[in-house]
Formats: sequence, C-alpha cells, structure tokens
Amino acid sequence: MEQSSVVAQVAASATTGGDNGTMPPQNPQAVAASGPDNGGNASAAVATAAPAEPQGFRWRQALLESFTFLVIEQAYVVHDDYRWVVVENGVPFNHYWRDYKQSLTAWVHSGWSDGDPNLYGYVGHPIQGALTSYIWIQNDPKSEKLEFSNTKAYWRSRLKATIWNAVYSTQWNLGPLSEVTVEKYGAKARPPWNTNGSWPCTTKHCYSGVGQIDIVMTPIGGFGWMVGEDWLDKKVVRRVEGATNNHFLIDTARCSLNPIRAGANILHGKSPWFRASRDHNEIALTHGKKNATADGAMGGSQSP
Repeated sequence: MEQSSVVAQVAASATTGGDNGTMPPQNPQAVAASGPDNGGNASAAVATAAPAEPQGFRWRQALLESFTFLVIEQAYVVHDDYRWVVVENGVPFNHYWRDYKQSLTAWVHSGWSDGDPNLYGYVGHPIQGALTSYIWIQNDPKSEKLEFSNTKAYWRSRLKATIWNAVYSTQWNLGPLSEVTVEKYGAKARPPWNTNGSWPCTTKHCYSGVGQIDIVMTPIGGFGWMVGEDWLDKKVVRRVEGATNNHFLIDTARCSLNPIRAGANILHGKSPWFRASRDHNEIALTHGKKNATADGAMGGSQSP
C-alpha cells in the first residue's frame, strides 16, 4: 500500500509542473528507493528526487533536418527550372565557380525585387523562414516546450530561432548550395527577363532571379509567421483541447492552425499534430496512473 501511495503522489505532483503545463523530470531511482524493499516513504522519495541534467542543443539533428528541407526545396525548383540547370552542354554545375561569381555580382546590383511573383517573396519565403525557425525550436530543449507568452524565455528562444532562419535563408539565396548555384540565377548563361516573364529583356529594368527581397522577408516574415502560429496554438488550439476529448478534432485544429509547425514536426520524425509542451506530459501522466492503479491492486490483494 505504501508504494501505491508514493507513485500516486509523484504522478499528482507532475500536474503542477510549469506555466506551460510541462512536467518536471522525475528520478526513477528516487521512486524505487521509496518502495517497501528499501524501507522508504513518500517524503523520502520527494526529497531525493532530482531534476535531470539539462541537455544541449541537438546540432546534428538540426543540421540533418535543415539539409533534408534544402534537398526538398532544391528538388522542387530543379523540376521547374531543369532546362536552366543543364543549359550548358546538358551538365549541371558546369562552370560552377564562374556562374557563382556572376550570380553574386548580379545580386549586388539587382535591387529589391528578384522578378518572382509577390506571392513567392511575401508569402512563400516567410513560410520558409517559419519552418526553419521551428527546426531550431524543436531541437533546443530550452525552447521546444515554450508556448506563446510575454516572457524573456519565450522571446529569447524565438530570437535564436530567427537567427537560425536567417542563416538558412542566406545559404538558400547566396550560399554554395543555393538557388543561384543550381538554377544559375544571375549567371550570364541565364539571360535576364522582362517584367512579364518574357525573354530576352527589352525593357529598361530587367530581372535576373536574384534580389534583396528574400534576404529580408524570410527572417522578418518568418518571425511573424512563427509567432502567429504560436499565438493561435495558445489561444485557439488550447481551447479546442479543453472543450473536447475527440482526438480527431484536436489533431485537425493543431494541423490546420499550425501548418508550418506540422511540416517541421514531420522533418523531426513526429506526427504533424505533435506538441512537446503537452504530449509528453500526457503520456507520462497516463503511464504513472496505470502504474499507480496496478500497484494499488497488488497492495489490495496482499492486505488482510
């Protein structure tokens, strides 16, 4: 009977974790030490429970997820621009360094617009920024369970995520494995085009596929998109979760109101509707309740 009461107290104490509903880590050795075989009691278990050592940022996993996302993006644009990928002798990356330097020079003198539709620059790139920001968040133990709140911890974590987003964006636009190096944007092998998308350029202002818009809009727009999804998750999805136990409705609300986080979850090997701030907690509490019930049944069968 003592063991069942100890487990029940530890499971109950988990519900008073943090502001975001997170559960503090439990020390299984402390629980084991409180069992009848060791002569412990509930107070000893609580006294000896110690938080686990804080984990560092998971660099390997974050880089792997970012590279996977890069491959997906490049596959899409290569499919659309394949004729330019193989424009010279049918060989990709032919004259790589020459084309790369020409593209960088074109970028310096390009101005704001890259010639893409506004939907790409003002919606597509912020989406890219939000997804890469979530890659940082889900690999940072200090950030993954934080929900929207006006606290230093929350804003600091989102600022770090935006820096990661900006680094990814810079590589995507100007790096050695960027869009310009694969699709030859800004290179002489790919001539500039008119505002209406026709070749060759016969107007005063020509577009080359490179511009400052993506460098600016990806981190700034991505930050706004990420915070917006966090707000919806806290203010709307949380209410849905409190109003129903229907998992289909809850998962639908999570995915529809946080679609970019859902994509990042998939890259992370999780379900699209996964939430680190509460799913781990629910699983742990359910497991604890089952153990407490089982131990109570065993204790009851042994009592006279």
